[in-house]
Amino acid sequence: MKSVWSISLGLFLLVFVAHAQPTKPLTLDECIQIALKNNVQIRVSKYQYLNARFDRRDAYRNILPTVSINMGVARYERGPTSYLGNEYVGPGFPQLDRVVQSTDYSMGISVSQNIYDGGFWWNSIRKGKVDEKAQEFNYESERQKVIVTVMQNYFTLLKETKLLEVDRQAMERSKEQLERAQSMYEVGSVSKVDVYKARVNLGNDRIQYINQENRVRKARQDLNIAMGRNPDEPLEIVTDIEFTKHMVELDSLYKVALERNPTLKKYELDRRSAELQVKLASSRYFPQISSFLSLNRRVPKRDGLFKEFDREYTYNVGISLRWNLFNGFSDYLQRQKAKVNAMIVQEQMNDYQRNLLSTVKSLYDNLRAYDEIIRINRENLEAAREEYRLALERYRVGNGTAIELREAQVNLTRAEQVLVSTEYDAIITYAQLQEAIGKLSDTYVGE
Repeated sequence: MKSVWSISLGLFLLVFVAHAQPTKPLTLDECIQIALKNNVQIRVSKYQYLNARFDRRDAYRNILPTVSINMGVARYERGPTSYLGNEYVGPGFPQLDRVVQSTDYSMGISVSQNIYDGGFWWNSIRKGKVDEKAQEFNYESERQKVIVTVMQNYFTLLKETKLLEVDRQAMERSKEQLERAQSMYEVGSVSKVDVYKARVNLGNDRIQYINQENRVRKARQDLNIAMGRNPDEPLEIVTDIEFTKHMVELDSLYKVALERNPTLKKYELDRRSAELQVKLASSRYFPQISSFLSLNRRVPKRDGLFKEFDREYTYNVGISLRWNLFNGFSDYLQRQKAKVNAMIVQEQMNDYQRNLLSTVKSLYDNLRAYDEIIRINRENLEAAREEYRLALERYRVGNGTAIELREAQVNLTRAEQVLVSTEYDAIITYAQLQEAIGKLSDTYVGE
């Protein structure tokens, strides 16, 4: 009994120590690698790409010969008959009244080779290659979507954590102000109202801090989900991170987006695939020419199949032509449907291209605006700090009011919050711009 308790206590301590161990902070790159490994849609798109590779190989079957071998055994039995050829002779003939039995063994090989099918075989191969490349771009598009989602959630968590620190500092300032007002009231420098106001301000800042804690927890859950993990799984990230951006002119961004955006490239290949489908449908109007060769043997004994190959055989060799002249307008309708589908894909590609350029323009303008806004916010923060310092000094010497001090404190907190939000929003916008022009995965290539 004692040993059982010892084992149970040991297991409990082992589990407790395992949970008590601090979680290693994850870098942005590590979070991305985890997401690329766990994301279901990436795995699905990878499987789709593999299927497209197999379809491309399967397209070669239209030009390769088909070869088949057949072997069989048949039991033949004929009962008594009253016919000699087609003439009725009635019963009484010994050679006709007996039962005839025999066993036949057969073996054969046939070869067929497509010669011409209206271009179906070479257009099938071309379409298979295009579809494979399209799925490759689809796979790359899904990778970039996962990367930008992780980056958005990662920097959102950093932003909310930084805002939590801002709210903590605001709460500390309010706590100091309450202590200051209490001390000044005790010596008769201020009224009791100032103490109550300071206490209310501290309570409001505590509420803001509690709400911000919930936002941090929500941001951590969102990052876990983006990484393909359970939302409540312990997670810490590296907060000391450097992020540099390299901006070029808008026309250069347009050019890169049109050349590299994987979704746009997939649309271009889908359009090409649809055009090839029209050619495949058009091949139905042409004759199909093929050659064939067949060799067969039939003997009454099984071992006879594998000897005297110059006897007991038949073979056929020739060329066949098949031309469908009318099948209820099916060929015509299939070709028209293929043409309509090609027009649909073209319209979808044009629409995506217009929206892509618009997205690039908006993100570019936002980044330019953020640069100016961040500069202004930094100046505002310095001014707010000076305002708060002067208001605090005036209050201490009795020339300022609690309302003026609280207003300066609120302005300082708001300036800190706006600067933090703007800086991280600019980073997220830059990541979105890199995803739009198709360059986001240049750094994150592993899985």
